[in-house]
Amino acid sequence: MERRAFTILLHSHMPYVRRNGDWPVGEQWILEAWAECYLPLWELIGEMAEGRRRGKLALTMTPILAEQLEDAYLRERFAAYLRNRRRQAEEEVVRLRSLGEEGRSRLASLYARELEGLLSLLEEKYGDGMLSALRRGMEAGVLEVLASSATHAHLPLLSADACRAAQVEIGLECYRRSFGRDPVGFWLPECSYTPQLDRVLGRFSPPLRYVVLDHTAPDTAPLSLPTWRACRLGGTPLAAFLRDELSHRLVWEPDGYPSHGEYREYVKRDYQGHGFQYWRITSPSLPLEDKELYDPEAARARARADAEHFAARMRERWDRLPGREPGEEAVLLAAYDAELFGHWWREGPIWLREVLDILGPECELPGRVAATLEPDSLPVLSPARTAWNVDGTFNTWENQGTRDIWEVTRGSEEAFLSRCGGERDEAATRALLQAGRELLLLEASDWSYMVTRDTAAEYARERFAAHAERFRHCMAMLERGVEEEALALMEETDNPFSWLDIRYWARHLEHLPGHRQGE
Repeated sequence: MERRAFTILLHSHMPYVRRNGDWPVGEQWILEAWAECYLPLWELIGEMAEGRRRGKLALTMTPILAEQLEDAYLRERFAAYLRNRRRQAEEEVVRLRSLGEEGRSRLASLYARELEGLLSLLEEKYGDGMLSALRRGMEAGVLEVLASSATHAHLPLLSADACRAAQVEIGLECYRRSFGRDPVGFWLPECSYTPQLDRVLGRFSPPLRYVVLDHTAPDTAPLSLPTWRACRLGGTPLAAFLRDELSHRLVWEPDGYPSHGEYREYVKRDYQGHGFQYWRITSPSLPLEDKELYDPEAARARARADAEHFAARMRERWDRLPGREPGEEAVLLAAYDAELFGHWWREGPIWLREVLDILGPECELPGRVAATLEPDSLPVLSPARTAWNVDGTFNTWENQGTRDIWEVTRGSEEAFLSRCGGERDEAATRALLQAGRELLLLEASDWSYMVTRDTAAEYARERFAAHAERFRHCMAMLERGVEEEALALMEETDNPFSWLDIRYWARHLEHLPGHRQGE
């Protein structure tokens, strides 16, 4: 009997929020995801590495998230956040009991115990850093971590190949520093690709062997291919794996598993207390005021049932792959945002544990599959334009409402690249490097996405404008002299990639000359 091959890939990313606001978006954003998503997932990876749980898992870790998870200031903030939330949960127990709300009081007590457990985990198991757990999972052969671009930039929409290449190379360097090895896989931010990326990506293979594209990618390609078939990416030596559409629909669509009534309602919070969530979805169409009390045991049972259903559907799909020849390599790749699991969908980690346990012997890491492929023998997939779950356009990021963002970004890129050559004194080099950091943060795809989707759009515009102003201030120092106090403040506020060097941009000006967005 042929071996089935399933890959579950979680894309973990958080824009740079360190010292850039707090609540309701800002540092609070990463602290909530850290508690509700990252720590539970890290524990699952530890269980697999120790042989206490079956399965294998692929995970992307964007460099800008890795930098924040290892940041000493944010680690202290996270410990303080857990202690504060534990105190608030304990206060909720007393408050709700005084109101005769025994059901909600029990939930508050459960939250207090969970927060105490998370605090103990952080202090006892992650004293050597959050990424150490991922390194142990990789060493045990149960985890594969994919690299990505430095700040999750939408690469096709940048103005120049030198900026695209710098985003990729800085991402690869961050990966090596984080994990002590070269990456094999690369996550294209937003799964966005056009053939103009071929000459940039080709420069980094090896070490890179594969990328991931969306299940819609064949829609704009000359050659239509099924999503289960590995292919070669355009004119590169890279393999490409495509997200499986059925696995996407079962989880990600509005009527997917996370919408089931037993699961905890994310939106409704008790702001008469400390904003905890005490209700279940009940029905997605039900008004928030009519939601029923959350039952953790019923939710866990539903998660187990949904995991069994998912595993059965994936096995059924594998057995009926259309057009597959006997013995032909096939991989079903289920890819999701990691932050869904635990943060948006409280029971997501339970579901994931069960899925990995059921499909354990059939789980495979994409890098191991890629190692068996001969790129020259693969069918070529060259989409004209593709991105995550969209209709062959980049309208989610570039549109009338975000035109100003892209004008500023591309103008800043041109100004920065024009100063990357020549000699500078130490002070001017510091100013130009900080301008480079601000440029990387400007290029993040998050700001235009948030504006388009109207999710904290005001915050996104404020953040973009702040980085643009800091960039202009740093560039102005190159003309009028460095202002030490102002530069030091910017270096502390926006401090990722302490090892950054202008050569990450300059060397690509020589090898990838003159290419501009839209050509």
